[in-house]
Amino acid sequence: MKKRMVLVGLFLVCGTVRAAVTNGVVQETVVVSATRVEMPIASVGSSITVIDKAQLAERQSPSVVQALSQVPGVDVVQNGGAAGQASVFIRGVKSEQTLVMVDGVPMNNPVDAGRGADVAQIPVENIERIELLRGAQSTLYGADAMGGVVNIITKKGQGPLQGEITAEAGSFNTFNEKAEFRGGASNYNYSAGVSRQDSAGISSADARNGNTEKDGYGRTEASARLGWTPVEEFEANGLVRWNQAHYGYDGFVDGVLKDTDDSADSDNLLLYGEGKAKLLDGLWRPRIGGSWVSQNRDDTSSSSQSSFDSLLQKLEWQNDFYLGKANIVTAGFEYQQESAESTYDAMGYMDRFDRVTARHKSVYAQDIVITGPLTTTVGGRSDSYDTFGTENTWRVAPSYDVTETGTRFKGSYGTGFKAPSLFQLYSIYGSKDLQPEKSQGWDAGVEQEVMGDALTVGATYFGNEFEDMIDYDFVTSRYGNVSRAESRGVETFVTAKPVKDLSVRASYTYTDTQDKTTDSQLLRRPRNKMSLDAFYSFTARVRGGVGFVYVGERQDEDFSTYTTTTLPSYTLVNLYASYDLYKNVTLFGRLENLFDEQYEQVIGYGTPGRAGYAGVKMTF
Repeated sequence: MKKRMVLVGLFLVCGTVRAAVTNGVVQETVVVSATRVEMPIASVGSSITVIDKAQLAERQSPSVVQALSQVPGVDVVQNGGAAGQASVFIRGVKSEQTLVMVDGVPMNNPVDAGRGADVAQIPVENIERIELLRGAQSTLYGADAMGGVVNIITKKGQGPLQGEITAEAGSFNTFNEKAEFRGGASNYNYSAGVSRQDSAGISSADARNGNTEKDGYGRTEASARLGWTPVEEFEANGLVRWNQAHYGYDGFVDGVLKDTDDSADSDNLLLYGEGKAKLLDGLWRPRIGGSWVSQNRDDTSSSSQSSFDSLLQKLEWQNDFYLGKANIVTAGFEYQQESAESTYDAMGYMDRFDRVTARHKSVYAQDIVITGPLTTTVGGRSDSYDTFGTENTWRVAPSYDVTETGTRFKGSYGTGFKAPSLFQLYSIYGSKDLQPEKSQGWDAGVEQEVMGDALTVGATYFGNEFEDMIDYDFVTSRYGNVSRAESRGVETFVTAKPVKDLSVRASYTYTDTQDKTTDSQLLRRPRNKMSLDAFYSFTARVRGGVGFVYVGERQDEDFSTYTTTTLPSYTLVNLYASYDLYKNVTLFGRLENLFDEQYEQVIGYGTPGRAGYAGVKMTF
């Protein structure tokens, strides 16, 4: 009954749940990504995981890659060291079919061949939490959300000025520095951060194959978020995030990854602004926003130079209607324009992908209805592209919360699509006749609390089917809608607080994938993955933890022989510790890959061995 009262209060005044949580009345996690409006997580039918700032601090996560590595149903695969391109596979779905956002702003790169997002280039600086939504989400978010959504939400300032300064050093001559500050009052808020990372790195090409040249990196990030509330009924917000990086990498020679002393320089800028209002006593809450994202990269090797530039612009108008105490209707319109160009110059051979532009418009609607313990979310969307036409999607996601027994049943069914990228359409390997990839996905799960919040267990069965998938067709030497695939599996988790100062989180995921065209397992997706972390407060000032990740065998492509090979399973163990030296000074450290496991995430690419890091954080 208490959770239901919280949900009704949220519908009437969105700030009520946050205040109640702050005052300790109800411990309820509120999420926004699953429905585009704030909802208690217990009323969401979708499978969603929240990584909050406390967990990011416990794990001392230096990047989004590490933060996502222990989420059920998620595999993060990185080419080489910390600066290598990182791909996110959700429930076996292709990484390009996952939408990555920062505060709701899409970060998938239009110049990328598959229009994917490189999460290795997104820092954890100034992050409040990460919401990871699994399953087809095209109804709310469009083409790139066919497999799921990763929404990175930045910190919002409030109260007197506060902040932190962090410095860290460790293996591979790695140095990380970070500074954040935030604050606010009744009519304004602000937060900002800046960070710098430098490392000599490891060889991107596996050192076990005789590659000894290190591929280092240096990266600088800065961000700011501002809010203004001149009256209670209106709010304006702005966001800017910038990062610049220089990093080394290795290339293929006759299909084998070798030391080639290649390097890249990237420069990315995100701008976002929005205005929100509460009209008709809060029954109608419109929001108008616009974003501008520029992503540029220049690559240099001994024999070639290349550049990749893209621009993504988006306008959106969302309207939330709070109809009574148990019904929220959301309707919106989006307009998006993207452009991209690239050049490749190798010893006189020039391959140009001249700048092309594509546009599309979208309308969507969603209805959230509460009937006693049952919350049902139903939605539909229509996307109209100037390249291939119109695609329609829909989704339903019920959640049944039995508060008396601590039991929650959830499920979802939806359709999704992935639009052809600009490269797939207009490059010399492209085809203007490409149609969108299509999918249908479903899941059903149950979660059970035991002895209050002392123990929670859960299991979810999921399935996805894909058709008209876009792959390179070696017969026509062009991209085509030539593939079909499916994935099925089970996600399980346990969270426990067996004693006051101990917290434990564990998960196991089984994922069975199949390329229906070749009747083989999809590449780089393990059937079995397990993770566990445990943290214990030894005293009021000393805290420690251990993290464990097991990744089972995967299939990968050996480009030296053009055959499929099996990558062995591997296990990583990390240790974490922190000590509050003073009230506002904390010493921390971690050991990664404690047992110096030798492994590959991608065939031919190197991975770090045992590594140690230590630092200090000062708060004010």
